[in-house]
Order: sequence, then C-alpha cells, then structure tokens
Amino acid sequence: MSNEPPVRTRFAPSPTGHLHVGGARTAIFNWLFARHHGGTFIVRVEDTDQARSTRESERMVLDDLRWLGLHWDEGPDNGGPHGPYRQSERSSLYSSVVDQLLALGHAYPCFCSEDVLEAKRREAEADGRPPHYDLTCRGLTPAEIDARVRSGATSAIRFHVPKAGGSAVAGDVTIADLIRGEVTWKADSLGDFIVRRSDGMPTYNFCVVVDDHDMQISHVIRAEEHLTNTHRQVLLYRALGWETPKFAHVSLILGQDRSKLSKRHGATSVAAWAVDGYLADAMLNYLTLLGWSPADGIELFDRESAVRAFSLERVNSAPAVFDPQKLAWVNGQYIHKLTAAELWELTKPRFATAGWLREDSPEARAWFESAIALSQKGTSTLADFIPALAPMFEFAVDDVLADQEADSILREEGTESFVAQIVDELKANGTPRDGDEYKAFVERLKSLSGRKGKPLFMPIRVAMTGRAHGPELVALVPLLEAGSGLRGLAPIASPLSRAEALLDGLRARGGR
Repeated sequence: MSNEPPVRTRFAPSPTGHLHVGGARTAIFNWLFARHHGGTFIVRVEDTDQARSTRESERMVLDDLRWLGLHWDEGPDNGGPHGPYRQSERSSLYSSVVDQLLALGHAYPCFCSEDVLEAKRREAEADGRPPHYDLTCRGLTPAEIDARVRSGATSAIRFHVPKAGGSAVAGDVTIADLIRGEVTWKADSLGDFIVRRSDGMPTYNFCVVVDDHDMQISHVIRAEEHLTNTHRQVLLYRALGWETPKFAHVSLILGQDRSKLSKRHGATSVAAWAVDGYLADAMLNYLTLLGWSPADGIELFDRESAVRAFSLERVNSAPAVFDPQKLAWVNGQYIHKLTAAELWELTKPRFATAGWLREDSPEARAWFESAIALSQKGTSTLADFIPALAPMFEFAVDDVLADQEADSILREEGTESFVAQIVDELKANGTPRDGDEYKAFVERLKSLSGRKGKPLFMPIRVAMTGRAHGPELVALVPLLEAGSGLRGLAPIASPLSRAEALLDGLRARGGR
C-alpha cells in the first residue's frame, strides 16, 4: 500500500473579475489531476486584497468554473472540513501562526515606516545592492520592542530569513518541481520579508502556506509566475516544521506574437468566449491541450477521457500559444457532433434576442431545429447560427442589389427575364414544400429557360435568400415556405414574395 497522502489539489483565484483563460487552464489541470487520482479538488478564494476583491467578482469566477463543469468538493459555497474557504474569513488562524513564528524566534516586529523603507530601497539600488531589508529591527531587544509598543508605534511582522548554516531552516532551498525539475535558490539571497503588514493584514506568501498546510494540499499546481514565491514559502514550511507539498508550475499562455496573453490579443476570459458562442466542453478540451498532450496524440476528447489520460509527466514546461483559430476549429467539431435538438436548447436565447423567436411553441421549435440542421455544417460557434439563419428572416431588395456578389449574378444577361419565370412558375404550381417538389420545380425552370449549372441555380439562390452562398436550396426553399406565417416566429417572407420583390427591384432600376 502506498504511503503517499491522499491527493488534494486547490485552485485559489483572487476574485477581481471574470476567470482568465490562464486561470481556467490552471483550474482544469488541478481538477483533472485530482479526478485522475480519485482525490479532492478544492476552491479557495484569496480575497485579502480588499480594494480589488468583491463578492460579485467571486460569484463571477465561481460561475465561470461551473460553466466549465469543474465541480469542486470543498469551497466557499459548499463548505468542507477545512473551512472557511475565503482568506478574509481566516484571520484568527493567520494570527495564531504569526504568534507561533514569533514564539519560535523565526519572526520579529518591524517598526520601520514605509517612507523610511522606500528611502532605503532607493539608496540600495543607487549603490547597486539588492534592495533587501537592512535588518534595522531584527536585533531589537524585548524591552525595546515593549517600549515602542507602549508608545503607540505600529509594526509589521517580518520573517527572519536564516543565513546558511545558522539553523535547521537555513541553507539553499531546492524543490523537485514536477514539471520543471530541480529548482534551487540561495536562502540568504532574500531579505527578511513581511508576513503581516502593519495594518494587521497577512501577506500572500504567508497565507498560502498556512492555507495549503491547513487544507492538507498534497500538490500545488499553479502558474510559473508563482515560482519566484516558492522559496519564501518553503522557508516558512521549514520554520513551522510542516511538510512541504509537491509543486508543479505550469507555463505561461502566450498570444500568437509570443507575448503574454492580454486583452489586446482579443477575448481573454472564459465568460467572453461563452458569450461568443463557445461550448464549455470544447473550451475545456482546448485549454487542456495548452501545455499538455495525451500519449496517443489525439486532439479531441471528452472530459472522462481527459481524466483517465491526464498526468503531470506530459505537461510541457515551454510556454503555450493561444490560437483562436484552433479553438474555433475544436469548437466547431463539438458543434457538428451535437443534435439539432441539443443545439436548439443552446441557441434558443440567441434567436429570442435577435427577435426571431416570438413564442416557444412546438411548431417554432421544429422549424428552428430544421434550420439549425441545415446550417450546422458551416458553423464554428453558437453565434454563427445568427448570420447563418439571417437570410431566412431578413430579405430586403435594396440590400440584395447592394451586395456585390449577388448583384453581379443579377446583372448577367437575361437574368431579369429568368427571375420573371421563377415568379410565374411559383404562381402556377405553388412553392415546393419538400425536396422532391423542389427538384421538379428546378426541372421545369430548366426546361423553360434553357439554363443549366450556375446560370440556373445562382439566380434562384439570390431570389430566395438575397445571397450568393448558403445552404442547399433543396431543403432551404421548402423551409422558407414552411416558416412563412408560422406561429411563434418573426415574419418570414415566402419564396414567392421574395422573387416578386426582387423582380420589382430589377425592373425599377432597369435591370436586364
């Protein structure tokens, strides 16, 4: 039986807005690792920055995690045995550990003002020295400390960074990073750092150590930008006599110009991608591939397959590049696998917002499912269904004539006369209501006009949709006829009314 402790991972966002894709990728890796090992996934809110952290931002982050399907076992909303799960609610624990450090001689009060410290930092930088704290308060006697406290002076609490060979917690700090290999720092390259500010607020590096120990975190999987914090945290673990968790620092996510991903590269929050019509499963799939690859090299997988395959051994230490086109491709593959009924549920709010869905009736649903199935192949996002279905709801002759591709078709010799034949045929025999009737309709036009190929089909397409491109007319024309006058839909012009309006427009401008 293994002596390894149970796997417990955590995602610890600072709630200052929606979840960034970099944070989402970190959360996904933590979730996958925990689920792969049958462990526990925890969400802990690091909200000690009271100026920027709000409950509304916390709600946004948690909603984004839920949208991704990353359900946590312990957290601020569902609790757990190691709560509370907000740092702002854990002050008594932090205070007790600060007292423990003071009692062990690993920390001391610092009465230096911020102005004095800033002046000393500037002086050190001017002299070419590291801007470390100069230890002014490290040697204060208990009597001197007591006198300053009684005088009303406030103090921060600094950690006493040990010199090499000076104590059991001294010397180099080395971690065996599960992604980057062995990483070493000189312990005495640090100055004595603050663990609690003079206003009583504990610092990030201190809180993280206390929380990870208290919550029994076995693996700390986080972004590589936190690697520089690790030696401070390991020194705190040593000083407190606590076991250090295993660390795994994942690479940064870069834009396609290989700079750090930011808003100038486009949408950077998962919420923005959701609004743009991306699916949660596709987003999870794509973000999982940013820095990790399965042994079999496949690019498309469901979350159950990802859980089975995930390992930190296959996480790359090199930066990952966020490619919106690749994400769109992945998303498109997921959309193409969904049924029309599934897509209807996902796109219904968009159709309602567009004003096309007036009443969620069975008839409207059936019509939209047919329209979705007809347009599905050419879409990459849920948002793509709006421009895909727009020609069905929006037909204006002025717009048709202003469209360069459509107008070039209409200006070809004899096209006005052919549109007149389309109108006459629809009046004489009615609009096709299924594929067979549409094929017969085309055959009659072919015989009447002597046209074939593009000269036959392209004017029909423009007359029916106002566009030079679109789905197969054999299904679209009957769908337009079925939608005209259907309860629950915005008005849809029938194929006959479209052809008549276009013919009037061509005659009015003196078309051919």
